[in-house]
Amino acid sequence: MDNNMNYSQADLQKLLEKAQRELQEKLDKMTPEERAAAEAKAKKLIEDDEAERKALLESAAAVAAGHIPQEKVIPKFCPNCGAKTEGGKFCSYCGNPL
Repeated sequence: MDNNMNYSQADLQKLLEKAQRELQEKLDKMTPEERAAAEAKAKKLIEDDEAERKALLESAAAVAAGHIPQEKVIPKFCPNCGAKTEGGKFCSYCGNPL
């Protein structure tokens, strides 16, 4: 759908009805196993989206309250021995906490 176009309420309703018909046709052609898999995938996507939305709202509330979230920065080199780190909590060379 082109974002530059202005659609009337009737046009939007027709587009919605067309999309619903096409979706129903696709659903009617699916086997019960395919429908179950599609339903599980949709449920997972909805759960992931809800979790992301919740995290964004919590972050926005923290910023609005004046608390700017700090990102945890892991050093590129161990402060104890100087070895290059691989992103863990401890140095893989000397075991010092990062």
